[in-house]
Amino acid sequence: MMKPEISYRQKRVVHHFVYLVLLIIMHFPANSEVRLKPSAYENYIKTNSTVKVQTMEGHKIEEVKNASSNNIMIEPDKKNIIRYEDKITVLDKKSFQNLREFVPTAQAQEVKVLPELHVDPISGQAEVTTYRIVFTLQQPFTYTAPLNKYIAKLAFLLIKESGDNSAAIQPVKIEVRSNEIASIQPESFEIKHLSLPSSSVELEADRLMDSVAINVITASNTSGYSTYLKVKPRLEISTGSKTLQGLGVDETPITIRFIGSNSSDSVLLNFNTEKGKITPMSRYVQFNKPSIVMLRSGGTGNCKIIALGNSYESNELQLKFIFPWYFLLASILGGFVGTIIRPEQKSGKRFTNKKFIVGIITGLIGAVAYYFLGINLLGLNLQGPFTEIAVFGVSALFAYLGIRITGA
Repeated sequence: MMKPEISYRQKRVVHHFVYLVLLIIMHFPANSEVRLKPSAYENYIKTNSTVKVQTMEGHKIEEVKNASSNNIMIEPDKKNIIRYEDKITVLDKKSFQNLREFVPTAQAQEVKVLPELHVDPISGQAEVTTYRIVFTLQQPFTYTAPLNKYIAKLAFLLIKESGDNSAAIQPVKIEVRSNEIASIQPESFEIKHLSLPSSSVELEADRLMDSVAINVITASNTSGYSTYLKVKPRLEISTGSKTLQGLGVDETPITIRFIGSNSSDSVLLNFNTEKGKITPMSRYVQFNKPSIVMLRSGGTGNCKIIALGNSYESNELQLKFIFPWYFLLASILGGFVGTIIRPEQKSGKRFTNKKFIVGIITGLIGAVAYYFLGINLLGLNLQGPFTEIAVFGVSALFAYLGIRITGA
């Protein structure tokens, strides 16, 4: 029995049908996308929010589409990045607790995260590997005297959100830039693993105030994310006099100020000195306003002064206390002059050596009482800074008036 032959027309219908089926398969492959489980991001991506699903090809974004956070679909054979915000934020509590398992010393307020969820190709894994880019300011901008620069250090790492922490991942490229920072090393780098070790970035700047703006650039956001890094103000103490007459004769003001902050907040500082006395020994100093304490000499020799408070430590101020020859000479000369201009000398009375000695000693005692002990034996209103001329005048007054009062 012969089989019926297929007509030409029937063959064309079959060919068209097969072609149509192949076309549908090519353009609409079955199960080309999979749904990302919300458990991978529900702690930090808001419900019902709109996110950007970016599909990568190499180091570049190939496709971008919007999606609802309730139904994020990804291509399983390619890397995807979920952009859920446009700014850097502090790491959420749950992710921070996960981070503390690997970085026990991490401080919550210092760990920041980029608003990107990276989803690596599934490649037959039991659970999809997702992670985010976090960084911490290991060292805020702190002034380093030997370099005369502000130094800071950042640490970047990839923190796992789901999957295996030891899973192989596609490298993540990061760039750090700033118009306020003189040196960034390295400026561009890649992270090729999850968790530790972190990738360090060292920053150097010349003059800073309060905070520094930086821009963190990724493949997902080539314009970069802006954020600010803290600047630790520099505590400085200074004085106009590096040499003082010792033994408590001389005193000088010490100026305390913070450099690198406009804040009106204050911090309690304590002042330490090897010799002499600082008044007051502690005081609150505002970040944007200098303050002054007084240092009175003590003994002779070298003296080191430093200010400490909270986490601040000033430069070391070095002074020298010398024997007060100038004070003694000015006191003696003042006592001598005060003695010879006494009324007894003008009236022609005999002026003995004893009266000269008593006058000089009286002038010296009066000057010591006034400048050392703060006692004014004359009862006069004497004001003005400590100088050799002032010592001469005070000693002369004591010799002139004091001798007459004691009846020497």
